[in-house]
Amino acid sequence: MAIHLELVNHFNYMDGNGRIFCKRQDKVRKVAPKYKGCDDCPYLFGSLQGIGVECMWEDVPPLSPVGLEVRDPQEEFTRVSRLIDEKILRKG
Repeated sequence: MAIHLELVNHFNYMDGNGRIFCKRQDKVRKVAPKYKGCDDCPYLFGSLQGIGVECMWEDVPPLSPVGLEVRDPQEEFTRVSRLIDEKILRKG
């Protein structure tokens, strides 16, 4: 059974250490001031007013029609890595 992908808005909230999951870099990383490193990212979709960043990329559709809230960047890294290993998502 093929899994359908669609564009999903990921609301990436920073954890207590100021880190988010970065799909392009495929890692959990610290968000630099003014989102340095995000400026030229094709996934950048917006800011969460200083508490995170919005990223838009093809993913398994979430239950919410609004998007996917990511509160734990390590958990999101694990989820995405599993989908990459299963050849559902592409790395980067």
